[in-house]
Amino acid sequence: MNLKIGLLSITLSVLILGCETSSRKNSIPPLPSAPSTIGTKENPNARFDYERRMLVDPKTNKVPADIHQKEFAFARKIQKSQSNLRSRQENWSLAGPHNVGGRTRALAFDVRDENVLLAGGVSGGMWRSTNGGISWSRTTQPSALNSVTSIVQDSRIGKRDSWYFGTGELDGNSARASGAPYRGDGIFKSTDNGESWDLLASTSTNNPASFDSPFNYVWNLAINPLEPFSNDVVYAAIYGNIVRSTDGGNSWEKVLGEPNLLEDKSGDLNNSEASFYTNVMITPAGKMYAYLSTSTGSGFSGINKGVFYSEDGINWSNITPTGFNSFSERLVMSYAPSNENIIYFLLEGTSLQLWKFQNGIWSNHSDQIPNEDSELEAFDSQGSYNMVIKVHPEDPNTVFIGGTNLYRSTDGFTTTSNITQIGGYDTENVNQPYENHHPDQHELLFLSNSNQMLSSCDGGIFKTFDNRAASVSWSSLNNGYVTSQFYTVAISKDQGRNEMLGGMQDNGTYFSSGNGVNRSWSSVLGGDGSYCATTPGNQFWYMSFQEAGIFKISYEDDGGIDTWAKVDPKGVNRDNYLFITPFVLDPNNYNRMYLAGDSAVWRNDNLSQIKPFKQVSTSVNWQVVSVAPSRSENVTALDISTNPAHTLFFGTYNFMSGTPMGTVYKSTNANSPSAESEAVFSHEGYISNICIDPDDASRILVCFSNYNILSLFWSDNGGQSFVEVGGNLEENPDGSGNGPSIRWSEIIALNDGSYKYFVGTSMGLYSTDQLVANETVWQQEGIESIGNSVVTMMDYRSSDGKMAVATHGNGIFETNLFNTKPVTPGADLEENVSVALGYPNPFEDEFHIRLSIPEESEMTIHITDVAGKVIRTLFSTSQYAGDITATWDGKNQSGNPVQNGLYHYLIIYQGNSYGGKMILNK
Repeated sequence: MNLKIGLLSITLSVLILGCETSSRKNSIPPLPSAPSTIGTKENPNARFDYERRMLVDPKTNKVPADIHQKEFAFARKIQKSQSNLRSRQENWSLAGPHNVGGRTRALAFDVRDENVLLAGGVSGGMWRSTNGGISWSRTTQPSALNSVTSIVQDSRIGKRDSWYFGTGELDGNSARASGAPYRGDGIFKSTDNGESWDLLASTSTNNPASFDSPFNYVWNLAINPLEPFSNDVVYAAIYGNIVRSTDGGNSWEKVLGEPNLLEDKSGDLNNSEASFYTNVMITPAGKMYAYLSTSTGSGFSGINKGVFYSEDGINWSNITPTGFNSFSERLVMSYAPSNENIIYFLLEGTSLQLWKFQNGIWSNHSDQIPNEDSELEAFDSQGSYNMVIKVHPEDPNTVFIGGTNLYRSTDGFTTTSNITQIGGYDTENVNQPYENHHPDQHELLFLSNSNQMLSSCDGGIFKTFDNRAASVSWSSLNNGYVTSQFYTVAISKDQGRNEMLGGMQDNGTYFSSGNGVNRSWSSVLGGDGSYCATTPGNQFWYMSFQEAGIFKISYEDDGGIDTWAKVDPKGVNRDNYLFITPFVLDPNNYNRMYLAGDSAVWRNDNLSQIKPFKQVSTSVNWQVVSVAPSRSENVTALDISTNPAHTLFFGTYNFMSGTPMGTVYKSTNANSPSAESEAVFSHEGYISNICIDPDDASRILVCFSNYNILSLFWSDNGGQSFVEVGGNLEENPDGSGNGPSIRWSEIIALNDGSYKYFVGTSMGLYSTDQLVANETVWQQEGIESIGNSVVTMMDYRSSDGKMAVATHGNGIFETNLFNTKPVTPGADLEENVSVALGYPNPFEDEFHIRLSIPEESEMTIHITDVAGKVIRTLFSTSQYAGDITATWDGKNQSGNPVQNGLYHYLIIYQGNSYGGKMILNK
């Protein structure tokens, strides 16, 4: 119904009443943020729970033991069998982030030249800089196990080209979930000053699929600088043991810990009474300290556990103090370089403890650690995930300890009055990182000028020129150190444009507008970076942090923020969202969003109507469009079609059923007020992604991310039936075995009518040209670039074939596919403006105005009284072509309810006016 209005008693001067003026640009409030954590204070296990559900075997509700090693071996078999197909791979180039690092546990410099730095990312491999961190180069292969956790140089003259690094993060690697630790492959050695590395055969069983060696986890490495030149003695703190090699790592013997662990041939060390956490340290004077936790793989064992001392590395005495945690987990330690008779120990366990050991006497300084009653933010090791302690080289009383935050005491933690927070989170706004620093501390390194210090954490590597300053300043050394851990990625919708943004674990959401590997990325939103999206013309950028804190941002020409709005729906308990919450913008109208909200799909029909600069969730234009039958069904994935338009598929995960099930639902006319959904497919497991072919909505790929199940399903009839197409990514026909976890998929239409399909997995990126049920052959892409990195998400645009691939540990890779078919939305556009009758009419709470426009243009919608006076401007913004909905809640511009009666809505579009009437009757 076209309701063009010829005469209205409204003048342009009246129309601008209530509109915002440009003066607000001078005082735009900052974006709110959220802390980046393993969880939250309300739900400390939020991230682990989210990732665990994605990976567990639904039959056992456990992540298969040693699955990382097993899937790694499985991936190697695929690589070997397809070595003749390498020429068919796409060319993948690194897109960065050049200036954003990821979790770094290993950090050291060459004792001959402190500008030569070696650093290891837990899921990003080993890196080397020869200019003090101005630039970095990767020195390990992407296809190798790259879980670097510790590093040491042989500092003796004539031996300094020899380095060792250990692998395997037993606690904390989110890409594998808490039940699937990131096991390593032993110890690697370099004899060319860290330029290349070889695996020590003595630390690998050549069977990465089995946890049959304590070298799968290397906590720390140490070399005695006083050893005779003829000896190549190396110490390693590994799972359950302190071990020693006298021949440069060719063979090893136990010096402390669980007997016979090195000789254990059971193939499974998970249930031993070996210490879960170990550590070893050697001072410049050759004094040796070691630690074995009472926490074990099977629970608790206090036999022969604690702190030990030795002067020869063979004979050890137990020096554990009275009052030490009976249940002890991780311990870190540091000697005072200016007085090696002073040693500090930071211990997590039954409680958090700080001990000082001086000349054989112990003193307990635990009460001085910042806690909930302190003026400073409480020290938090997140269950011993992040812990470090170091003593200033010139002052034994200046002690640094790190957990989530970094603290400095100038009196050895004998009082609370001399403690300063110098890193981690901001001291005033705990939701923001400390300026030029980052939470979750792992290592500290003093340079020759001992007031200069390097810090490694979950944000990479940072440097301060004065660690004793009243307010410590930091600068980033993440200059090409590409170890960032992405959850999500989105690229510009416009052909030929390079803009992209992505959400990272701990690092929030970053934006890039450059080109090439050295492009600069800038932080936009804090927290744990979650889903993000873009709109045509780069008009708006959508981004979010954990548990659906979603924002819409527009930029000025100079790159500054023009406006921002918080757009997530009011009425959903944040604890009920997934930790990384999916949402999609409707390509048929980018002002419409579909969101996974607990056990329902929410739809916003016009995001442009949400007022800017509000730091709270909103009810504007949000409504539930589909509810799962059970409250125990979480919506985990969703996608909306383009050809034909408005078909929504979404997946749920029922975590309360005997065998957790994933169900696919279909909703046609999902944009309509009366959208209804039906279940079309169910299978055990967690639905991590649904991909609808943009060129043909009858073609759908569904990914299940759990281990030991069939993982990939295909429908070419709109969901009437599905077939399994995991093919050679499944080890066994029923999905059991060591195939990778599948996280994401993309369907690429080509000009010749054929297709190319991509899937992102826990073992890299794979593609195929043809889906042939369970005989589908997937080949690995980017073996020498992406490698075996966890691929969490992809984004693709058909106009020029650009694709971006997000990895968890190696940044983002990109390529331009050839012969791709440009795909445009298939929604039928009206030739003229069409305004439907608003509803409901009369109304009590909300009145909805629905219309359709033929092309994108500026639009204003006013609410007027019977005299023609504007009482409310719903919006005055650009609107995308297609169907549009605007909502009036019966309130005036000031937010106050108006009286019952007759009102008009006035639509101004391309110089014409349209409108109608409605009656408010509360």
